[in-house]
Amino acid sequence: MKMQVVFKNLEDPTLKDSLRGYADKRFKNLGRYSRHILDGELTFEEERGHYNTQLVLRVKGTILTAKSRGKDPFETIDQIKEKIKGQLVKYEEKLKLEDRRRRDEWTAGF
Repeated sequence: MKMQVVFKNLEDPTLKDSLRGYADKRFKNLGRYSRHILDGELTFEEERGHYNTQLVLRVKGTILTAKSRGKDPFETIDQIKEKIKGQLVKYEEKLKLEDRRRRDEWTAGF
């Protein structure tokens, strides 16, 4: 999965590198939850001592979004991972249900 990381109002280059490395490490195994992930964009924005973090994942047929806000940017990454993991599991269950429904309709014709 290709992940783009965007920083807004964040000037510290060492923090940027640390966040990019940590995010890569935390999100590299999202493919375990869905094989339909196309790409993603992770955005960090510093605002008055708080970090707004947003992950947008493009998957086959839809877009999944998770947001978090906190004082620790690394903690927001962990929170987003849990949120997006739940969304991916729900997405995969929905796909399986639709596939099963189509298969049942197709076999009912015989």
